[in-house]
Amino acid sequence: MSGQTRFQRRGIVEGFFGPPWSMAHRAAIFEFGARRGMNTYLYAPKDDPYHRERWKEPYPAREWEELLKLIHAAQKRRIDFVYGFHPGKGLCFSSEEPLRILLTKAERFHDAGVRTFAVLFDDIPSRLEHEADQAEFDGSLAKAEAIWLRKILDRQPATWREVEWWICPSYYTEDPLLARMFGAFEPRFLETLSENLPESVACFWTGPKVVPKTITLAHVRKVVKQLKHRLILWDNYPVNDLSMGKELHLSPLAGRDPRLPEAVYGYLNNPLLQENLSFIPLATCFDYAANPARYDSEESWRRVIMEIFGREALNHWRALRRYCERVNRAKDKEKPLPLSAKERPALVAARRYVLEHQRRRWVTEIRPWLELLEKSLTRKTD
Repeated sequence: MSGQTRFQRRGIVEGFFGPPWSMAHRAAIFEFGARRGMNTYLYAPKDDPYHRERWKEPYPAREWEELLKLIHAAQKRRIDFVYGFHPGKGLCFSSEEPLRILLTKAERFHDAGVRTFAVLFDDIPSRLEHEADQAEFDGSLAKAEAIWLRKILDRQPATWREVEWWICPSYYTEDPLLARMFGAFEPRFLETLSENLPESVACFWTGPKVVPKTITLAHVRKVVKQLKHRLILWDNYPVNDLSMGKELHLSPLAGRDPRLPEAVYGYLNNPLLQENLSFIPLATCFDYAANPARYDSEESWRRVIMEIFGREALNHWRALRRYCERVNRAKDKEKPLPLSAKERPALVAARRYVLEHQRRRWVTEIRPWLELLEKSLTRKTD
């Protein structure tokens, strides 16, 4: 892939824990993103029961009709709708039934025009849970996950010549946090995965951390050398689920090497839970993905604020962004921050600006941080 100046896959992985986005917002994001080079959307909301907890069940008629509309909305914008399966919880890899269920479910999506699928094994125990699997896969979760993908490819209909499969392995970052949460991983996980995984399957990776501050070309080249498969970055910015629930990421994307396309096939961002506010950081992610070498984070952020809120709102959003950045860094995110005399006037004006737009949907989304700001403003000046 050397010589690439832009990612071949660019867009969103809706892969967070929490209330899934509304169908109307997803369609709006398709329109917004397509104008900025978005060409891929991975449907994988953790709290869609038919994606994860009850993945073996088909979508009921009403939910399926909504998904069909979403697939067609993506196709209209020339965005590849990727359906994600999350079968890992309690999965017996050596059983035939789950394979049959997955392919039956995939066939329904294929009939609707879906040509890319992802099998996601993130956030499950790091070791095999069933005795039959221990015996069949030599006690290796990496081998089990890779061979499961091989079985899927072997058994999919022969007519599916244009179908692409991706995998998110259980070991998707070298961050020690992963082992603390799910248990110690086997040695040489990526190498074992690589040895058993079909060559055509692309692999997800989040970077050096679950939520990395920086992703360098040197880092991804090291991972690609271990994986020997196409790499898709699942970038957990600007997402704010789980332990980040009291954070609001309004800043532009930063710390991503402009040369990443030289080694990375796809670049997808996991977005904010707040639908309307998500447009702000996602616009900067789209700008980076479309042209990493020319990406200017501050200019990208300024443009999206002016597009959505108008030039006159720039200073207010700068003040709100700086305040949220401080909250994000604070150890106690519920404690009002002390404000200096220098920053107070801009935040007073920003608060007034928000209150003047009470009928806008984004005001409801930002309210918890507005209430914290109001408490900060009542404190004595530092």
